[in-house]
Amino acid sequence: MDYFRKRIINYFIRRYTTKVKTQVILDENVLNNIEKNVYNPKKHPGLFKPRQIPIPEAFIRAVTNVIADYPVKGLIEDGKTLINHLRAKKPPVEKDEMGKIQRIVYQKVMEKQKIPQMETEEDRRKFQQVVDTKVHNLLKSGVYNWKPVHYTAYEALVYLMSRSAAEFSVLARIFLEIAERDPGFQPRSLFDFGSGVGTVTWAANLYWKKYIFEYFNVDSSRDMNDLAQILLQDGKGTNKISLRGVFYRQFLPATNTSYDLVVCAYTLLELPSRQARFDTILNLWNKTQKYLVIVEQGTNSGFQVVNEVRDFILHTGVGHIYSPCPHDKVCPRFVLNDGTPCNFEAFYFSLPIGAVSLRKSEKYSYVVLKKGERDPSDPQWPRIIRDTLVRSKHTICRMCTKNANLEEVIFTASKHGKNLYYCARASKLGDLVPVTLQKQDKENDITHDEDESR
Repeated sequence: MDYFRKRIINYFIRRYTTKVKTQVILDENVLNNIEKNVYNPKKHPGLFKPRQIPIPEAFIRAVTNVIADYPVKGLIEDGKTLINHLRAKKPPVEKDEMGKIQRIVYQKVMEKQKIPQMETEEDRRKFQQVVDTKVHNLLKSGVYNWKPVHYTAYEALVYLMSRSAAEFSVLARIFLEIAERDPGFQPRSLFDFGSGVGTVTWAANLYWKKYIFEYFNVDSSRDMNDLAQILLQDGKGTNKISLRGVFYRQFLPATNTSYDLVVCAYTLLELPSRQARFDTILNLWNKTQKYLVIVEQGTNSGFQVVNEVRDFILHTGVGHIYSPCPHDKVCPRFVLNDGTPCNFEAFYFSLPIGAVSLRKSEKYSYVVLKKGERDPSDPQWPRIIRDTLVRSKHTICRMCTKNANLEEVIFTASKHGKNLYYCARASKLGDLVPVTLQKQDKENDITHDEDESR
């Protein structure tokens, strides 16, 4: 009923309010460069290529060496179970929420329970035991039972085989944008919380290996730390690590040392409460010199916790969002609350070990936070947040704008010009479109900036 009521309300809002159209203007610098043949529209600076970043041969060789004495098919099959478990993972129910749920369930059980005549204390005890058992069973079947994953030596190998390729591709995509948009960024230190098998280190080394002098890795699993180190030793455990300053710890250090690049990837859903997530992220933010990268599965739960800590850090008032949001306002996708997460997609080939290497994709939700005020020269181009729909003579882009609006624009060569049309046609999910959006009242033909239209 709420769905249809919402549809009716939206219809009347569109029908009886002033009609507004969106005017799309190609960035002046981009237009000049296209006209001067510096680049063509299909290679505009909002694109982030390559779309698929290959896994380093050194990593594949190290994995091959590590699992040489293990049943590969068993690792692959157990990996499928682990993948399903991680994709279905939700944040733990908070204590106060659990208390409310218990009271509601208890009340419903009592409403349906026939209360016998109780003459002795033993009768009352037995009746209460029956009620408690029913409440417990209902809670067990109806409330998500969160548990942290404890990785032993074998489970660490299962994780390596099932998750490392996907996570590497995601991190490489995120780091690619930082490297291209901020070519002057030369990090000397990296802090990886929830470091696992070390995919953050391998991905960061694609762009900044010659600059990083310290890799500080924290993971609660000692076996994960040992495996990550062995992988850096060509998977043999006897070779010397070629990187400088690699450290492994099981707990967050108490020191106030800061790091140029701090990463928390696929870790938040392993923390026992919202407060634990806030405390951890604040700790990591205080250790951040320039960029803090947070990544989770591209599920509703993953998006929820990323958005949660995103807003928490923004409320500190000492930083801004670098990516993917072109704004620091409340996420419009979260406000819409339509059950659709804001996520992106990375493509990769599975490890060519024990099975045929297949092309796959990984959905992920993320945010990159940057210390300090936003650069006034940042054009805050809109970000494509859904797959571009390329048709015969038009292209549809669904974008998030600098004013926290979700805009759908249909680009045609006749309406927007060939340069802008081909820019839009070349843009994919996750890319930036080098345009400015302006609102124009159709009735009064009044044009104004998008920021003033709200």
